[in-house]
Amino acid sequence: MKNIKDRIKDKFAYDVSDLPAYVDAQSADIYADLLYGAGLTSRINVLESVKGSQTIKLLNSNMALQSGDSCSTTESGTIVFDGKDISTKRLMVNTSLCNDSLEDTWAQLLLAIGANRQDRDLPLEDVLTAYIVKQTKAKNQDLMFKGDTASATPDLAHYDGFIKAWGADANLVEVTTTETAIDATNGFDLAKKVYNAIPSVLFDNGSRVEIITGRAEANAILSQIYNDKDYASTIAVTEEGSEMSFVLPTTNIVVRTYPQLNGLGKMFAVPYDYMFFGTDLESDLDGLTVKYLEESEKIRVRNLFRSGVQYVYSEYFVKLTLA
Repeated sequence: MKNIKDRIKDKFAYDVSDLPAYVDAQSADIYADLLYGAGLTSRINVLESVKGSQTIKLLNSNMALQSGDSCSTTESGTIVFDGKDISTKRLMVNTSLCNDSLEDTWAQLLLAIGANRQDRDLPLEDVLTAYIVKQTKAKNQDLMFKGDTASATPDLAHYDGFIKAWGADANLVEVTTTETAIDATNGFDLAKKVYNAIPSVLFDNGSRVEIITGRAEANAILSQIYNDKDYASTIAVTEEGSEMSFVLPTTNIVVRTYPQLNGLGKMFAVPYDYMFFGTDLESDLDGLTVKYLEESEKIRVRNLFRSGVQYVYSEYFVKLTLA
């Protein structure tokens, strides 16, 4: 009896030219990439084993420095134990692929197989896994940023993401302006306003802070510098995946783009140490399945995982509000 790889090869044509290479991929390795690879989840706190909800424990103190010369002392100061809940939603990616759909989108691998016989042993499960992980990662980051329970887009309606939460939070440091858009005439000026509004205590304590925005907005920052004829500014721009980053001139802070912010006219300064992504990693390891349904001649791919976001100490976050 043929195993699933051999049966699939008899019935399907497939192409991996646009997929990352996976060698001996296992579930643990796959989700390490999903959670801790490039992207937002590689920079913020990841809380594992969050089933439903979990409390992020906070400790605040205000202690007085007193003289120690006397024999008697007076207690002065406060210690407050607090918490903020993070909730996760159980999400699923469930799809099936038939012969026609595979031929339309995965058509070139047969040529590669004909040119190189060793490619006949390509493990299709790993190829599909790589593809699903890539898609899940993108959709999950979309949800983390742009989630809105009132959204008409089903992918975004599971919970409220960072953008909606920050926009509604009156405790964020707000930078207001008379500008109505971020463009090549004001991009750098607005970024500097956001930078100047970052609470200094974050820098004093070595917190990881970045200014995040969209690619169009970041290009506006660079364009204003160029348009103002500041040719002395040498700005090293880094491209990593879908992200662009550079150090904001006259500062030591990084400006980073996320595709979910592109074209929205938004700019935030965020301390990553106070941002959280909740998931249920142990369940996720067993949640990805690739099955061949011989009766219908389809490949079914299914993935279950949990996702949720939260942040604490909102007074340390900065948002730009356009007119």
